[in-house]
Amino acid sequence: MSEISIAESKIQILYLVDRAPGVSYHLLMEKCMESLYTDFFTFSRAYEELISGNLMDKSSSGTFSGDAVGSTENLKLTDGGKAVLNDLISSLNAPLLAHLDEAAAGIKNDMAKYSGINASLELTEDRKFRVSLSCPGDGKPFSATLTVDDEATAVKICKNWKKNCASASEELIKQLLKD
Repeated sequence: MSEISIAESKIQILYLVDRAPGVSYHLLMEKCMESLYTDFFTFSRAYEELISGNLMDKSSSGTFSGDAVGSTENLKLTDGGKAVLNDLISSLNAPLLAHLDEAAAGIKNDMAKYSGINASLELTEDRKFRVSLSCPGDGKPFSATLTVDDEATAVKICKNWKKNCASASEELIKQLLKD
């Protein structure tokens, strides 16, 4: 497939958000760029036009739950977005629908995989950064809060937490239980 137009990107974004409501902006962008042959600029323009046209709503979760730090936008279709999608869905061919369904399944899988894994950061009064981390931990929930001196370190901790929360929390607990 070649790169898609803004109009095609809009339809595909509407379809994916309809099939995976609550998807984060960053996960949607990642999946669109990796599996729908769109580039960042086409995706961004289509996304902004869908938001400004009241076809999609975004809400802020305020936590790190993907590849974003700080406030994360979670997306859902408006009634107008659902109506537009229902009008246009019949114009999509079967192979494209199968491809979009596969991408939506990947999004839902990633959403489930990372649900419960959270990291957030906030600036403290003394100009340091408080990082709050949590994960479900296979039946052993874990949470921790730490303070670091600079934003770059706080961001790095948040980004690495998603990939390493299980092993990092287990290792910390193991170290604390040592005699």
